[in-house]
Amino acid sequence: MNPNGYVVMENTNGIITVNGHAYADKKSANTNFALLLSQEFTAPFDKPIMYGRSIASLANMLSKGIIVQRYGDLKRGRRSTDSRLQRGVVIPTLKGAVPGDLSLVLPHRYMVGIKECLEALDRVMPGVSCDHTLLYGIEAKFYSARPELDNSLQTYIKGLWAIGDGAGVTRGLIQASASGILAARSICQSS
Repeated sequence: MNPNGYVVMENTNGIITVNGHAYADKKSANTNFALLLSQEFTAPFDKPIMYGRSIASLANMLSKGIIVQRYGDLKRGRRSTDSRLQRGVVIPTLKGAVPGDLSLVLPHRYMVGIKECLEALDRVMPGVSCDHTLLYGIEAKFYSARPELDNSLQTYIKGLWAIGDGAGVTRGLIQASASGILAARSICQSS
């Protein structure tokens, strides 16, 4: 979550995805956050990275980059247009995003999950599921390499711990921070 943040494009091995940033010296009127839905596949399917890349590629094919859609348009089953975005109260921070229809990109189960999540969040943070809320797509995280770790996050190499997002251990700042504390406690106990 990025209060006063900006939505930005990222290039992940030739596929354009979206992410959010907060800058110390530049503020927007928006708060951005990501809804990431995890998907575990069962046998015989064993290509989850390829699957995620193909979904991200669909968004790139339809928009030449990133799609932006008003939540109200998504609920009504229509694509967003430039004129609908201009009439909205939320000003997009990613100027290169193309108005479109995320339901042409994301599988039905993911769209249902996103809608359910936004509606549930709206009960504790009124306004989240407003018609003017902007959805950018897509953000994709590819977690494949995971080191073998013990319960304290130490690798098989004695004295080497793996923590945080870079190590593929966590998927967010809070979890990354907690993993650092866990490893630090283990280091202190072993000293």
